[in-house]
Amino acid sequence: MQLRAVGFVAATLLIPSVGMAEFVYTGVEVSYVDVDLDIGNLDVEGDGYRFSGSMQLNDQLFLHGHWEDQNFDFDVDGTELEVGAGFWHSFSNTLDFVATLSYVNQEVESGGFSIDDDGLGLGAGIRTQLTDAFQIEASLQYVNFDEGGSDTGVSILGRYYFTDRFAFMLRSELADDIDTLSLGFRAEF
Repeated sequence: MQLRAVGFVAATLLIPSVGMAEFVYTGVEVSYVDVDLDIGNLDVEGDGYRFSGSMQLNDQLFLHGHWEDQNFDFDVDGTELEVGAGFWHSFSNTLDFVATLSYVNQEVESGGFSIDDDGLGLGAGIRTQLTDAFQIEASLQYVNFDEGGSDTGVSILGRYYFTDRFAFMLRSELADDIDTLSLGFRAEF
């Protein structure tokens, strides 16, 4: 009996509620980012800030981008720029499939030494509304850099909406070369 009750509660929490508003794809985000960078012989930790934005173009397309500034141990600095377009398909008003295509540029420098590389990024995942106030996004990300090979990762993002258009966010991104944990704020329009 207790096992059935636990199963029912778990299923209720995981199945999105019916009747919630559709997702908003226009907004801005500001995040504090904790970064662990491991490229070749370079293994450093640091932190920084990410500024992101997206703009809905029509019922299924949006533009997106972010700029990230990072400061690492041993006087190592990094930046990342990503700009691109995305597509979503709604399975319901609480579950979307989301795909993105992006240009990505990353630069790491320390003193006179610099690594600068760019490439093409692909992403695919889901965005779901678990409750009126809580959303989750989960996606796979792949970037093929010109000189540095490829990087594959997983991104999981949770948003808690304290109003209809404002949310706190927690994101974890685990990739081959870079792992990040970020805490931020989102405003939607």
